[in-house]
Amino acid sequence: MPSRPRPPLPRRPLTPLRLLVDLARPHSGRIVAGALFYTLAGASSMSQLWMIGRIVDDGFIAEDAGALVFWLVLTAAAVIAQPIFWSSGFRQFTRAEAANQRVIVQRLTDHLNAAGTGVRGRVSAGELVNLPSEDTRRAARSVSDFGFFFNNFAMFAVGSTLVWSIHPLLGAVIIAGSAVTALVTGPLLGRLQRRQSDYREMIGDLTAHAADIVGGLRVLRGIGGDLLFAERYRERSAALQRRGYRVANSSSWIHAMRHSMPIVFVAAITWTGAVLAANGSISIGDLASAFSFATVFIAVSGNFIGTANYLVAAWVATRRVVRFLTIGSDVDDQGTMRGGGGELHDPDSGLTVPVGGLTAVVTAETAPALEACERLARYRDSEATWGAKPLEAFALAEVRERIMLLTDEDYLFSATLAETLRVDRDAALAAIATACAADVYTGLGGTLEGRVAEGGRNLSGGQRQRLRLARATAAEPEILLAVEPTSAVDAHTESLIAERVAAARAGRSTLVVGASPMWLGRSDRVVWMVEGKVHAVGSHAELLADPAYRRLASHQID
Repeated sequence: MPSRPRPPLPRRPLTPLRLLVDLARPHSGRIVAGALFYTLAGASSMSQLWMIGRIVDDGFIAEDAGALVFWLVLTAAAVIAQPIFWSSGFRQFTRAEAANQRVIVQRLTDHLNAAGTGVRGRVSAGELVNLPSEDTRRAARSVSDFGFFFNNFAMFAVGSTLVWSIHPLLGAVIIAGSAVTALVTGPLLGRLQRRQSDYREMIGDLTAHAADIVGGLRVLRGIGGDLLFAERYRERSAALQRRGYRVANSSSWIHAMRHSMPIVFVAAITWTGAVLAANGSISIGDLASAFSFATVFIAVSGNFIGTANYLVAAWVATRRVVRFLTIGSDVDDQGTMRGGGGELHDPDSGLTVPVGGLTAVVTAETAPALEACERLARYRDSEATWGAKPLEAFALAEVRERIMLLTDEDYLFSATLAETLRVDRDAALAAIATACAADVYTGLGGTLEGRVAEGGRNLSGGQRQRLRLARATAAEPEILLAVEPTSAVDAHTESLIAERVAAARAGRSTLVVGASPMWLGRSDRVVWMVEGKVHAVGSHAELLADPAYRRLASHQID
């Protein structure tokens, strides 16, 4: 009897530890090789200190030239091998760190695209600035921090073994000192982690506040709100400074431990070695080695504490990255159907986008019309249909490829014109002409290699709007839903754009939200919405018979 198929295992929730493991898994070979090189480097470094005792005892004190030459050559070989092994290990972990940084940024970007509007209201603009920069750098660096930790652990393990071989009491002193250091610094690291988390949260909020001020500076100055916002920024900045002092307080104790505990460590080893040498338990060469080990253990113990500090920062950053990656999309992506066709219909508002032609939506409030377009473009879950089937039944990738939503919130990334439009030269120039964006083209040097600054900062508001429209028309979506696509251009340019878009998209479905007569006069169909619901449908000339529509269409609204 055939066995019953097992249900798929539930996907484990993403945690900081799991993310770090997932990042490290593709580089397991590099990590193992790096750990091996670091182990060899630690063994080479510590063996040199042990050989000092042999040089003293077997060479100088015994006056054996052959033994002296042998141990000197062996020590020289260890001195040459140690930096080679260390740099090889460093190279392996650094390559893994660079690759992880790229992977984290890609995951953040992909998740932002997938989550869409689900991120809205849950992650501030400041957080989105810091996540792919500071947090990504620290999270990716965790693999290198682990490498440094392993390097110091290898030095500690080999050194402790060699010191133990000199005399068990010296080994016991090293182990006891390490245990005391861990017991003292452990609580400090926990406190530092909590305070760094709070501090990082406040940095994101303050960055978002600064972005709001800069983004709305012109409006704020017009209404006298710039001084109020600046005062609030100063207050938050002062609060962040106080929180930073609390982080620095914990960090300073850790740094103090990093520099003071190893000195106590060395004093204990030195005193123990001197006592053992005085009573004849160890030789003069062993005492010299003990002094050398004591000196190097200053660096090893300090590096342990410093690396732990870096790992705490990496853990805090990874938690914030995970928190972003676990934000779910507000759009259900369970659809699998393809090959959709027919008219788009939104039952919530009654808005319908027919197959082919230019449809204009006239409304006194843009927000409800935008929400209807978001439902039709499936940026919100709804009961919208595509043809005779629910829109949510179609694969989201299919919807994104064939239905495009164009708004003024669409972002312009730092890229050339060619990279922005992403079509061949002839199609790019045609899209620029359709959107009447020739001044953008000439202003960037009259070449498609002209560069658009991040956010389109080197363009005016009207130029940015027309470049967005050019990008949308260049993509040639089957259905284009454009919300106020020409609100920032003059009437003459708007008339040309409406005429050219209608001609360029002949045979495809285009919906434009806006009450401009330039669009209404060229529309095949006009939809009049009142309070988010379709009130009437007809041609522009037919709807002008209604006085309320006539006032709305002629911009004579109180």
